[in-house]
Amino acid sequence: MSESTPRRQSLVARLEKIRRLKDVHAPGRKIPIQLIADALIKDGYVSLDKQAKALGLNRATVWTIVKTKHKLGYLNNKTVRRILANPDTPASVRETVRTLLDQEN
Repeated sequence: MSESTPRRQSLVARLEKIRRLKDVHAPGRKIPIQLIADALIKDGYVSLDKQAKALGLNRATVWTIVKTKHKLGYLNNKTVRRILANPDTPASVRETVRTLLDQEN
């Protein structure tokens, strides 16, 4: 039993270190998925194909956004950059993303 206690403490220490590193390297911008989904639907993009084209993302990613099934509830920076880089992105979605990015700075 005495051997498991130092091992357990070692594991706890390693997990804490990983959590701290994750916090340091965590994306600074968190765009809530629900706001993107709401803006798309409000603009009349109701089919998955149209939503994917409007955001410049693949259907699986858009399905995750629209159904708000993502475990974290927000988009990563790479996806946000792809949405903003797409010329077909609706103005309301673009405005929502930019507003949220400005709030975090």
